[in-house]
Amino acid sequence: MAELRDPTLPGNLPAAQAMEMPNAETLPSLTAIWISAARRRATINGVTVGNGQTLEDGSRVVQIKPGYVLIRQNGVNKKLYLVPSVKKPVK
Repeated sequence: MAELRDPTLPGNLPAAQAMEMPNAETLPSLTAIWISAARRRATINGVTVGNGQTLEDGSRVVQIKPGYVLIRQNGVNKKLYLVPSVKKPVK
């Protein structure tokens, strides 16, 4: 039995397939930052961590700043940004 094809595709093109990037790195998710006079903490992938701590994926927290956290992932420094709320106050 012949394979059914999408009639909107040109005859010489294969059907579309989902592609995955080999060795694609995913950045951890930053959801909160707490900064006090005594210490700095951040919640990354649901776990609260401090400077110098290692995440589950092997990344290390280098620095916690207001608005972002600097991590070292596979030998490269990367910034995780804390996205500000998009809600606006009602007038």
